Amino acid sequence: MIAIDDFQVLPFNKQCDFITVFADYLVYRIELDKKFYLYHMGDFFVEVCYVPYEGRVENINAFLDSDMLEPYLEQINIEVLSV
Repeated sequence: MIAIDDFQVLPFNKQCDFITVFADYLVYRIELDKKFYLYHMGDFFVEVCYVPYEGRVENINAFLDSDMLEPYLEQINIEVLSV
């Protein structure tokens, strides 16, 4: 798998390609008029900001900091997990 530093220096279109092929989709959220999709890339996460009314990806943000997962926590259901 690719390291976060290597992913971040890829051109935008290559990041999109890499996410499509190698990332694991987790969840999405809607904020204002944008959709934010969360992906797992092995050692890091990627958030893709999509603007539906324009039909385009606006931004890709790769991160390691678990604090960045906070906006998604309300959507994660752990009831089915047995601990």
